Amino acid sequence: MFGMTKKQFLKKSKKSLKDIGIELLITREVISQETNNCVDLEKTYLKMEKIRKNLEEIFFKYEKLNPPSKCKKLQIDLLNAIIILQESVVANTEHLILLKDGSTELSEDKLKKSKDKLDRFREKYGILSREVDLYLKSRK
Repeated sequence: MFGMTKKQFLKKSKKSLKDIGIELLITREVISQETNNCVDLEKTYLKMEKIRKNLEEIFFKYEKLNPPSKCKKLQIDLLNAIIILQESVVANTEHLILLKDGSTELSEDKLKKSKDKLDRFREKYGILSREVDLYLKSRK
């Protein structure tokens, strides 16, 4: 079976980045609310679990793609970026569980870890977005 063309793969990558961007915005909003202590722990936990599941779905769908050999690095970089965002979401979920259990100091460490991972992801996301856009524009 033949793989995808570069253009097809880049379009799928662009769509995946768009889907990830939506989850990123929701995650940033939740973390911002947590920083300002404006959250319902149960609702926020459920929201973060939904984000985690959505990211998992995006990851597995993107992982199944069969890109041309020239684009394999892009696929691996994007998968690694998704993992970083998932780690941020998991750390945030752990923060909520610890907060609910009354472990304030440990929960603050998890929240900081979540923020750090989110910042790292945002850097990679921006680079990947620009790279995909650049490749798509040069193909026209």
